[in-house]
Amino acid sequence: MKNLIIRTASGLLFLVIMIGAILWNVHAFWILSCIIVIAGMIEFFNMTIPKGHKLQKIISIFIGLSGLLIIHVNNFFNDSYIILPCIDILVILVVCLFTVIPIVELYKKSEKPVHNISLLILPILYVAVPFVLMNIFKGGDEFVGKLYILAFFILIWTNDVGAYCFGILFGQHGRHKLFPRISPKKTWEGFIGGIITTVIAGILISKLMFDDKNMHHWIIIAVIASVFGTFGDLAESMMKRSAGLKDSGKIMPGHGGILDRFDAVLLSFPIIFTYILVFNI
Repeated sequence: MKNLIIRTASGLLFLVIMIGAILWNVHAFWILSCIIVIAGMIEFFNMTIPKGHKLQKIISIFIGLSGLLIIHVNNFFNDSYIILPCIDILVILVVCLFTVIPIVELYKKSEKPVHNISLLILPILYVAVPFVLMNIFKGGDEFVGKLYILAFFILIWTNDVGAYCFGILFGQHGRHKLFPRISPKKTWEGFIGGIITTVIAGILISKLMFDDKNMHHWIIIAVIASVFGTFGDLAESMMKRSAGLKDSGKIMPGHGGILDRFDAVLLSFPIIFTYILVFNI
């Protein structure tokens, strides 16, 4: 009972912080994005390279944060003759730092240099890039950006709740496991239920938040969020199993770490971002 109370309170606090940052202003969401990226990348390193490589880890985190900084500064000072050269310098610095990671590894005489370099660069793409893309949304038309980001998280959360409820109601016997090698508790019933509830949420989002525009696109976006959100969950579970861990971290009591909370987001949002750009929704 105590664990349930802690888990519920932690989950509600998480929702309040996320929704508050999304709806407040661009700066609040940017600050929260930076915190999530730092914590998420540290968790990734703790799972994959727990010892050593401190300099490369710092450089990797700096590169991830620099992407957020470039987008945030550019959104507000894109007409400034002073700021633009600074952005150019920062971009050049980030590009140069990418080369530092393999060079430092070269001098460390590591037994698995390619393995280490890959694990130092991967979290930039896996953790930082999705939040860079979110801040691109927020920095355009701020009001519309709020709606898009909020709608996306509603879809992700709806999929989690729908999959859990359908899994409990119809998959309790566990005969139709979705991916037993990685996540024994996930069932096809939960997966299909998540898609159904997320599509319903997509229809409601189209009607209530976007004046019934592009409903067919929001249905497709809902399916993408559900399917790739599930794959994101499985991919993060795969990494935890590989590291012999139950949770990626302990930052959220009862829920695990940052990567545990955002696993569905990290894999699905870049695809949804691309879809929205391609079809100009």
